[in-house]
Amino acid sequence: MSMISRLETYCHKQVAQRLSRKLARQMPPLPIISFTFDDFPQSALTVAGGMLREKGVHGTYYASMGLIGQQSSLGDMYNAQNLRTLVADGHELACHTFGHLNCSRVAAGEIERDCERNRLAVAEALDGYRLRNFCFPSGGVTWPAKSALISIYDSCRTIKHGINRNPVDLGFLRANPMYSRFPINELYRLIENNIEQAGWLILYTHDVREQHSDVGCTPSYFRDILRFAVASGASIMTVAEAAKKFQVSERSQTI
Repeated sequence: MSMISRLETYCHKQVAQRLSRKLARQMPPLPIISFTFDDFPQSALTVAGGMLREKGVHGTYYASMGLIGQQSSLGDMYNAQNLRTLVADGHELACHTFGHLNCSRVAAGEIERDCERNRLAVAEALDGYRLRNFCFPSGGVTWPAKSALISIYDSCRTIKHGINRNPVDLGFLRANPMYSRFPINELYRLIENNIEQAGWLILYTHDVREQHSDVGCTPSYFRDILRFAVASGASIMTVAEAAKKFQVSERSQTI
């Protein structure tokens, strides 16, 4: 990416972060942690999903139906049976556009149509299942995209690092990577900070396997983070479950 492209992306995110905010508060504020998975490679469910289930908690999987059955650098992507298993196990399926669009490079109208296609595909595959939450693929976000999608979904997640604290912008949720190439102690500190701040910490990764991609982690890395999160005393919730804990302020919904 050129210097100009990086600058444009940065400016888009700064504007999106400040406009069309859907502000909400959790009263009283209590610490929450959400484990999320982008693109939905099979290992995210078969490996990490199993670990979550063993702890009696669930994760959120942001899926692009255009990727179903494909192979990529993340390994085998999910298939139809994985979708049914995910829902049966109590995890949340969420929207990642149909074609894994970079929302900073296409018009808002095209994004809306692509997301509608994704919702229809999921509803057809899972007996009317409704996608309630969204994540911007590759973190590409603009103000028009955010403004259009926050009226459709309960929340929109980004890859902007940090802890979500009162008042939370449900249209620009912060999230933090669980990648094995990063020191695990940094995530431990985030989890501890989240307890102190009574915030909503969202973590994300892609594949969970021994030979992981640059945007994935090993099973042991994920297991250690999950154990630390559970031991912290925070409530482990899907994005859908956590979003319901926040009350939207109608006066500040659009700024």
